[in-house]
Order: sequence, then structure tokens, then C-alpha cells
Amino acid sequence: MLTSKPRLPIKDITLVGLLPSPLKKLIYRLKGYKIGRGVSLGLGCVILGDSVEIGDGTQVGFLTVIRGRSIRIGPHVQIGTMSFLDVPHIEIGEGSRINEQVFIGGLQFPDSKFIMGRNCQIMQMSFINPTRSITIGDDSGIGGHCLLFGHTSWLSKFEGYPVEFDSIEIGRSVSVAWRVFILPGSKIGDGTVIGANSLVRGAIPDHCLAVGFPARVVSKPPELPRQVSDSEKESYLHEIVTEMIGYFRGSELECREDAAHWIITSRARGWLGTRSHAWTLRILSSQGAILAGELAAAKADALVSLHPIPTEDRRRLDSSHCVWIDIHSKERSDQSNEIGEEVAMYLRRYGVRLLRQKSV
Repeated sequence: MLTSKPRLPIKDITLVGLLPSPLKKLIYRLKGYKIGRGVSLGLGCVILGDSVEIGDGTQVGFLTVIRGRSIRIGPHVQIGTMSFLDVPHIEIGEGSRINEQVFIGGLQFPDSKFIMGRNCQIMQMSFINPTRSITIGDDSGIGGHCLLFGHTSWLSKFEGYPVEFDSIEIGRSVSVAWRVFILPGSKIGDGTVIGANSLVRGAIPDHCLAVGFPARVVSKPPELPRQVSDSEKESYLHEIVTEMIGYFRGSELECREDAAHWIITSRARGWLGTRSHAWTLRILSSQGAILAGELAAAKADALVSLHPIPTEDRRRLDSSHCVWIDIHSKERSDQSNEIGEEVAMYLRRYGVRLLRQKSV
């Protein structure tokens, strides 16, 4: 076949994929790939493209294949084990995640595109076919075992059967539950939730809940999303922090409250005895504390604020190497430490995904 290519690039996996990550990155840089700092390429993974850019801190898992003509992967992206991305044009935004055994490819054209925004996630075992293009907006999630098909074709068009090749558009802050089937030509609006086991065909409006086979709107504003008062937000944060501390304790971390701080201590046994390290976590839930200047004066390894953190305070926290998290703006500092990463990961359970902001 003139247009065929091997389904799996066995030669590249054998010659390059099995090399350790530092050597693999060196080879790719010699090929002209632009690879940022702190990138990790797992054993057996290969990246094949004419133009390739990978941002700082990105991780690609074991036996994952990424193949296309133009590949753009932003910083701090995670692509899980044994996933397969085979599309002519691939763009993945900062902080996004693709879990294990996700397949993106199939029937396509030379201009087929897969575009995924920032802070998105695709859960495991999903199959995505961008025959024309599939676009996923920022902060959107695709559940596991989902099917996104950009084509419907099997029986002959000359015998009267439908054959369709079309794009799929998923807006910003969309939640697609598990086992959803999205057909070509579908467009899902911003802030919409698609219930589990639904079939999507056509347009679904913004900010609604759609369920069924086919999916139909069953809830919309003001029921979904509903307005949340400041006092409710403070209560939510208190409940989440209490639960998180219980999770830390269950993970054998010592946690004690000291005034307005939490002291989180880990102890690890080694050849030379037990080593311990303590981190200070500060939680600010009231606007008054920020206005009074408590935020900038806080001495902590990580700080979580329910309300916006002013730019000047962000600078001061950056200079003191404190990882700050601004829940209101869904932003965090670019620098990292272990307690900051744990808190940021825990907040994802409640739909708070954070974009990194470089110090200015």
C-alpha cells in the first residue's frame, strides 16, 4: 500500500524507545526536537514527528507512542502508560493529563487534528478518532471508556447508507462522564455536564446537564450550576481541609495544628536511621485576612487562599519559596515542593485544577 504505515513503530521502539530517558532526549534533540527541562520519557516510549516541541516537566509513560507530523505538548503534561497518539497534528495544553491505555487515532485525513486545552484530562481506556478534528477546551474532562468518533462509515454510500466525516467540539470546563459515545458533528457548550452512558449527537448548549440515549437537557441554570455564597465556600474549604488532613494521617504523615498553621511531618526509615521532614501549611479562607496583610506575612511552605491573592503578595510568597494556591483564580505558583504538590493534587478531587504562574 502506498499510504500505509506500520501500526506500531517496532523499529523505533527497539532502537530508541528502550534507551534511558537522558540518552533518548539527547537523540531527539539531535533530530531537532525541542525538549524542555525536566522532561521524562518512559522506557519503551517513542515520539515521532517532523516538528516536535515538549514543554518543561512533561512526563510520558512506559510503552507510549506519540506519532504525527506536528506535535506540540505543553509544560507539566502527563501521558500515561501504553497510550497511543497517532494524528497528523497534535496539540496538548499545559498541565493536561492523558491516562493509561488511551487510543487517539484511527481513520483520518492529512489535516486531521487533535487539540486539547490546558488542565484537561482523559481517563483510561478511551478511544478517540479525530477523522477531521477533535477540539477539547481548557479545564475539560473526558471519562474512562468513552468513544469520540469523527466518522460514521461502513456500508456503501452508493447503496443509500449514510457516510459522515465531521469534527467534534467540546467547550471549556465540560465534564463528560464515563462510557459516553460522542458522534461526528457534535458540539458541547462551555460548562456542560454529560451524564454516564449517554449518546451525544448534534449541539448541546452551555451550562446544562444532558443525559440519555440520545442525550437530552434535563437541567440548566439556575439549577446547574447553582450560585454558591461566600459563607458556603468557606465551609466547603474547611470540610475539604479536614478531610485532607485525615487522608494525610491515614498515609502515615503526622499532622498537628499550630495556631493558623498545619505542621505536616513525614518520617522515613533508612540505613542510617529515621529521617524526618516537616512542612508548614497555611489556609486562608476569609477575605479579611488577605486585606489585613496576613497573606504576605505568612511563613509557610505552602499557602492556600480561597480569595484572590494580589500580585504583590504573590511576588513576596515566591521570594520566600512558598507554594501558593489561589482557588478563586484557579492558579498556583510555578515552583514546587512536596506538600504543595500534595495539596494541589487533593484539590483536583473537587474540580480545582490549577494553572502555574511564573514569578514576575
